[in-house]
Amino acid sequence: MDREKYLTELEEYLQPLTPEERADAIMYYSEYIEDAGLETRQQIEESLGSPKSLSRKVLADYSIRSTEKEVENQRTAKPASNVKMIWLILLALLASPFILGLGGVLVAVLIAVICLVVAGVFAAGVLLCGGVVLLGVLLYTGIGMLFTSWAVGLFYLGLGLLVLGLLLVAFPIAYWLVRVILQGIGNLSRYLYEKVVKKGDQKKGDVTDEEDL
Repeated sequence: MDREKYLTELEEYLQPLTPEERADAIMYYSEYIEDAGLETRQQIEESLGSPKSLSRKVLADYSIRSTEKEVENQRTAKPASNVKMIWLILLALLASPFILGLGGVLVAVLIAVICLVVAGVFAAGVLLCGGVVLLGVLLYTGIGMLFTSWAVGLFYLGLGLLVLGLLLVAFPIAYWLVRVILQGIGNLSRYLYEKVVKKGDQKKGDVTDEEDL
């Protein structure tokens, strides 16, 4: 049957979830399809979308819940969790049929913000790497100069220690800024997801209910 084939494809796209989570999702949409009286593949996709697009929304939902649980246990979620959530939400938004008008503008803004942040993080990473290289050069030069001119050698070693101190301060600050920025983008992503995808699904459900009446 079309329903079984659709659910089988959906389950394949939901491999990132745990077996229990996949089973729950498949059971939920199986009951949804049965209760809605959807029989053909066309009817199912008109209501839920393709298995791939639906899987993106399901994965985004589970990622949001997982990240929210982390936030409950600490002030911010782990950077890796936020990056995963942002990526899944972005895929769900791009796959949404409701990404039109204001929704499309908001998604474009989100993508622009992500690009700016990535560029900023890359630039900061280059600066930090440059600082590490400079530290190595100063220490190497200072140690070498100690045997020919100890005053100059101490000068270079002093500069090296200064750079080392700056790096020890810069690394924790950079990590903290990345966490805060990712948390902010994550919150913005969740907000757009609720406004574009969830609101669009609700409107579509209302239209379906009216047609049934």
